[in-house]
Amino acid sequence: MKTKLIIAMVILFSGWQLKAQVTAPEPLAGKALTKEYIIQNMIYPESDLQNGNNGKVIVSLHVDAKGAGSQYAVKSSFSEAASQNALHLVKTILWKPALNVGIPTDYDTEYEVDYNTKNYKRYWKRHERHTAPLSLEADTSYKIYEYKQLEEVAKPYFADGSNMGKYIADHMEFPAEAKEREIQGTVRLSFVVETDGSVSNIVVVNSVGGGCDNEAIRLLQETVWIPAEKNGKYVRSTGMQDITFSIGNHNFQDGNSY
Repeated sequence: MKTKLIIAMVILFSGWQLKAQVTAPEPLAGKALTKEYIIQNMIYPESDLQNGNNGKVIVSLHVDAKGAGSQYAVKSSFSEAASQNALHLVKTILWKPALNVGIPTDYDTEYEVDYNTKNYKRYWKRHERHTAPLSLEADTSYKIYEYKQLEEVAKPYFADGSNMGKYIADHMEFPAEAKEREIQGTVRLSFVVETDGSVSNIVVVNSVGGGCDNEAIRLLQETVWIPAEKNGKYVRSTGMQDITFSIGNHNFQDGNSY
């Protein structure tokens, strides 16, 4: 009897140890930045917003060893009206795959989309919602296209007719830490332009530090784009943006100076 108990305990411990070695998938852009993207692009059902209805929509999905998501389903929802929007947002998230002892592996997971009226109203009190004039139907496959596959590439849209360089020069807030430590350089960001012109899945490819990475992300987050085109529809596409933080000398490429 004692021997059987020891064997059972060993099996239980081994199973727990194996499970402890598996890390769940995470959004490629990181948890915090993905939450910002969610609230920025959330469409809060008007009836729920007016009535102060708060709650969560839990979406289940499968993330394979390459980080590709599939088998999306709404597992539970506080509001039927919010379910489709939440499902759409989760489908746009790119993933780092789960790791089993450091090796990428398939994993069934869940993502919670939190609908909170106070947070939502507070966010839009501090921010301005911009949209680009769109004329085509959106592709619904969620496939992401590279530059060479496109008929028309995505372009940043500014209602005043300016360009990305002018926008960066006019809106950059040079980080205090970077000033104090005389940090300068170019932050490179990769991202996805969605079919509605929003920017998702921002990842820092080249870091400068001193608060410059966060400021570069903020600048990119607040842009809207005319999406890329393929077969007469707007499609998701990859993008890359360099944002230069320079001290003293004017940077003529991006229009940035301090």
